[in-house]
Amino acid sequence: FKFVFLMIGALTIPVFLIYAWLSSLWVVSAVMAVFAILFAFIASAIAGYMAGLLGSSNNPISGVTVSVLLITSLILLGFGLSGNVGAAGIAILIAAVICCAAAISGDVLQSMTCGQMIGATPKNQQIAEIIGVMAAAPILALVIQALDKAYHIGSTNLPAPQAFLMQGIVQGVLGGEMVWPFVVAGAVLAFVLILINLPVLPVAIGIYLPFTLSTPIFAGGIVRAITNRAISKKYGSAQEEEISDWDLAIKQTDVAPKEKIIRTGLLLTAGLIAGEALMGVIVAFLIIGGLNFAVFEYPPILPSVLIWVFIAALLAYIPLREIYAKDEK
Repeated sequence: FKFVFLMIGALTIPVFLIYAWLSSLWVVSAVMAVFAILFAFIASAIAGYMAGLLGSSNNPISGVTVSVLLITSLILLGFGLSGNVGAAGIAILIAAVICCAAAISGDVLQSMTCGQMIGATPKNQQIAEIIGVMAAAPILALVIQALDKAYHIGSTNLPAPQAFLMQGIVQGVLGGEMVWPFVVAGAVLAFVLILINLPVLPVAIGIYLPFTLSTPIFAGGIVRAITNRAISKKYGSAQEEEISDWDLAIKQTDVAPKEKIIRTGLLLTAGLIAGEALMGVIVAFLIIGGLNFAVFEYPPILPSVLIWVFIAALLAYIPLREIYAKDEK
């Protein structure tokens, strides 16, 4: 533990220097570097707990980052730095540190959970995680530069709703443009949704994501509802008595047939999401290399609709196939 805390203290120094170099506010940068470490501890604990308990897909990175960004902006406003460009840069960089801390903690806790299940050595896992982070950091910078050069981040080709949301928070608080009644209304709406037992995240996503992104999410929800109904007819409610991964590993219990079917669909959708992200990066490098993809910029409507129908049918077919396969057995 001493070594860990010494390393954290040592890493605080370059964080402080980056803040100071960007803003030329040395005292404020020193204070905010300490706040960044404290916020990182809290964010890592929240994200790590959620990811370790429910899986890395439940890591609340965006929520934690936005919350810390709002608090950080208010602290900087308390220093009297309203309208200061350097202070805005500090707020964004602190949010970046918190986002990375939350993401890595969720990944580590998920890996540790899996390692506990298969009997892995925690020390070796931690070494592998450190190597993975060190290898990924420079590659991610190159990938982001490639995406910006090929698509222009924030354009219609590569919208960045979360980034613009965070930019709006910083500009609103430090620039005095924040419409606080809307913020309060959002908090009240979230509280009401919790009281009536409705998930807050899907509603929030539907509000701030552009229509081109929220529509596929809605379509996926419809496909999931259809498959859930088919599963319920065969095995009862698709939500009842689901066994967590942890209970499955510790108690060595068999997974219910309906749970296997649901996980099959989740694996397919996870593959589609990961594949889409990888193809976006590959195409970005091809565009930088000189290939012209203008023919795909405005695709005809009919082929696009057919692709939508095919993907929706595939998403429904894979889990339904599991049901019929079990019937044949």
